[in-house]
Amino acid sequence: MLYALLISVIFGMILSFYLSSIVENQKNLISQKEFLTAQLMARLTQEHADEKSGQIRFNHGISDYQKVGKTLNVTVKLENAVTYHFDFSNITE
Repeated sequence: MLYALLISVIFGMILSFYLSSIVENQKNLISQKEFLTAQLMARLTQEHADEKSGQIRFNHGISDYQKVGKTLNVTVKLENAVTYHFDFSNITE
């Protein structure tokens, strides 16, 4: 009886460790996907930024941009309210 209890405790600990690592991995993948989405939105904004400042709406959020000298400052706000900021230098006026 004690042996069965010991085996079930060890199995429970292994299962708990495995599930927590799966959850952490999933959170990491979601975070990477959000960053890559924001980066893509910023690059598309860089390609389509014609004025000194403006805003572009995408399916996954909003991109605000402002040209300061030879730098393009892009702030991307995703649907889940996460904000990323990107600076692109050496842009043409």
